Amino acid sequence: MLSVQDRFLKQPHVPAFIVDNITPHDVAKSIIDGRQREPFYIFDMDETWRLIKNFKEKLPRVEIFYAVKANDADIMIKLAVAMGLGFDCASPGEISKIIQLNVRPTSIIYAVPAKTPEQMVYARTVGVRHTTFNTSCELKKMKQYWPDAKLLIRIRVDSDCVYKLGEKFGCDYDTEAKPLLDEAAALGLHVKGVAFHVGSACFSEQSYVVALKQSKALFDYEKSAGRHMDILDIGGGFFADSIGSFEKAANLINKYIDELFPDPDIQIVAEPGRYLCETAFTLYCNINSVRQSIQNDKRLNMVYINDGIHGTLRSYEEWHSVQKLEQQDNEVLEDTILWGPSSDLNDRMKQVQLPRCTPNDWLVFKMQGCYSLVFAGRFSGFETALTRPVISTDLWYQIKNCSVFTPFDFVLNPDISAPLPSTLPPLIPQRKDENFENKYKLETLID
Repeated sequence: MLSVQDRFLKQPHVPAFIVDNITPHDVAKSIIDGRQREPFYIFDMDETWRLIKNFKEKLPRVEIFYAVKANDADIMIKLAVAMGLGFDCASPGEISKIIQLNVRPTSIIYAVPAKTPEQMVYARTVGVRHTTFNTSCELKKMKQYWPDAKLLIRIRVDSDCVYKLGEKFGCDYDTEAKPLLDEAAALGLHVKGVAFHVGSACFSEQSYVVALKQSKALFDYEKSAGRHMDILDIGGGFFADSIGSFEKAANLINKYIDELFPDPDIQIVAEPGRYLCETAFTLYCNINSVRQSIQNDKRLNMVYINDGIHGTLRSYEEWHSVQKLEQQDNEVLEDTILWGPSSDLNDRMKQVQLPRCTPNDWLVFKMQGCYSLVFAGRFSGFETALTRPVISTDLWYQIKNCSVFTPFDFVLNPDISAPLPSTLPPLIPQRKDENFENKYKLETLID
């Protein structure tokens, strides 16, 4: 049994249920019927597998380096390994997590342009070879601490997106990129290619076109200077939605890759994170309490749930949705505020439309696989919701012999109604002292 200290450092292992002729949502309902009381995730492994296959099919020249920061759940990473993906890591912690699975460090891009000397030394020591930069300061550190690195110059791309990563990372193409390439050459550093990221949750497919044209110009500049680049990293920002934005972006990317980078020896890579995991994870939350409030002469329902912004709901986005587990089409929707379980006044979600709820209801949050579990904290002592992976027999047969998996990662013929392990801390045995109660009361009164 784990000690209290170890229990709160490492969550219990939850294996994947192998199921057929039953949906992941049906598994969730069975778990709830089996007296589950704490929030939990269902991970549809087949959905991530489908998205990986779709990405490879729609972008055949592009190699996937999964952005670990989006979702670093063990089973998610193991599935990525089994599918032959590389990895975009943003810290020594992520690098360590990947190489502990016996992934070759040469399959990792350390894709953060600003690193400390200690982080550089760590990455170099464990065998990582590729990383990004966007400043003269970073080049000078690279010369001292990681001179044999294979560098990618990261350029800034302005786009219509939710998270404009260019505000933090990426050099200006017009004023900074070429001087930085010249400085790298003067320092004897090897720039292997260009990297860009149009921003997380990007709505502008044309942003990829602009970035690809700028990347081509930098390839040509290096060639004119007698230097050679052969890697293009197109980043992430893709949506796995139903409105076809990924397909539109993929068509444009394919067109301009073929036009601007026809040489098959040029390696094209991407760093999708959200695309591979967002739609594959669904969160199920129990309702603790409800009350009605009147604000501006209108009824406002207050619903208190057992997860919140200090847990895994910090990344609840405007395109996400929530509904009751057994919500009927004819139910009247009312203004509702969702409150998290902590005592923080800011632990609340945006106002949503839900039918009137009771403490017997569960809420379903779809598309919760991206930046949810990784953002989760333990404010006020609350534990992170556990995840039940679900996989079909067909997919299990395809991946089960991959060395990254253990026999404990899957359960054949599972009891799908079995609740997940409790995240409550174990009870501490009471002292066997006949006078303990009276002594405790006396000391309390004296205090």
